[in-house]
Amino acid sequence: MAEVPERLYQYRAVFEGGVAQTAEPAAAVGGIPRLMHDNFALALKHVNLLIETVENDEPLVSEWYGNSCEIYAAMGLTHFCPVDLIIPTRPFFDTIERMHEGNTPSDSCALIQLAVWGARAGIIPTPTVITGMLEPCDAQSLMHEAWETVPGWENIPTISLDPPYGYGDEDIKYFADQLKREIEFLEQHTGHTMDWDELRRICEETNKINAYWDDCNQILMQKPSVFHSLQAAEWGWTQALHVNWPGDPEVTEFFRNMAETAADLYERGEFVCPDERIRILWADLNGSWAEAELGPWLEETYGAVMVNSFAGRTPYSVIDTSTPETMLYGLARKGINEVPMIRQARGTVDTFCQDIRDMCRDYQIDCVFFPNHKGHKDQGGNIGYLKTLCRDMDMPLLTFASDIFDPTYLPIDELKRIIANFFETQGWKPLAAE
Repeated sequence: MAEVPERLYQYRAVFEGGVAQTAEPAAAVGGIPRLMHDNFALALKHVNLLIETVENDEPLVSEWYGNSCEIYAAMGLTHFCPVDLIIPTRPFFDTIERMHEGNTPSDSCALIQLAVWGARAGIIPTPTVITGMLEPCDAQSLMHEAWETVPGWENIPTISLDPPYGYGDEDIKYFADQLKREIEFLEQHTGHTMDWDELRRICEETNKINAYWDDCNQILMQKPSVFHSLQAAEWGWTQALHVNWPGDPEVTEFFRNMAETAADLYERGEFVCPDERIRILWADLNGSWAEAELGPWLEETYGAVMVNSFAGRTPYSVIDTSTPETMLYGLARKGINEVPMIRQARGTVDTFCQDIRDMCRDYQIDCVFFPNHKGHKDQGGNIGYLKTLCRDMDMPLLTFASDIFDPTYLPIDELKRIIANFFETQGWKPLAAE
């Protein structure tokens, strides 16, 4: 039996605790407590699958969330992203303090630092194969090069998918060919083969998930908000692209419950801020601290809600499941044109700006927060375009330099001071002052 990193058992204990603590409210109330419980349960299911795979010496794929995880599931391959379990369990471990160990450049993305440190510290399992991606940032290559220096990781078969620059039909077809290349690579190095009927079933579940997620977002476009700051975005981002097993009907059911809960709360008039004053677009990924450490303060102090983010945006097209070629085309389109961060960071600035324009309109946004994550230097270079866009829309914009995965980079109290000053310039006072 392969050695299971002790940290995986610790992750399991964290999620078991979350399941236990939310079980009674979930059973008694349903709604948001039910979603919180099921979110923990699905994370627990994922880590248990990961542990069982390592214990049984089965093939294990290290992947990146834009690499069409439906393919791994259809091939019967357990897969994990090296940072997926590290991020949600950050408050329980010394992750932030230790992630800076070693020689990883301090100005690189915290996700990259976490992935490199996790391999070096032995808290993530050693994969059978690595499927990388050269987008959305150059630091991806740095991460893979660093892994090659870790004992036991030197000779792991690795493939990195090459994303095109453009967004058109030929670009999508090119990336679909990259997915074919990935399938051949996985078949060669894992002994598993593609089951096209299973991929069809899985893609149909993905289509259902995306439809329910979009239904939920339609409710979030209404005022006031029925979910707390970034809550739906965090759930959706987590379960659709990270800790799920694609094609799992329980995940589809989670999204159906999320959409129905949102509709029910709105119909009953149960809003997180009944006297909602400020609707905020968080123009990036949620990160690991914005929802829990900033959201409650905004709601309680200003009646302000971070309604959505790039992570919660759902511009997903329906995957045509009629043939293997149409499925790969749909997965390729999703992987390079639709999943968050890769969508906004790849290619031209036009998509980044258009997403902000559309979300400000659709979600009735009052101001934009751009966290300018230190690892997103591509998006940081867009600030000039963003300022022009917001000026043209007469939309207040707050930009600040942060690390959306490391709360110590910009201490939360300092950020609250920055936000308070910004709100004051807009004439938005704390609720207690009115």
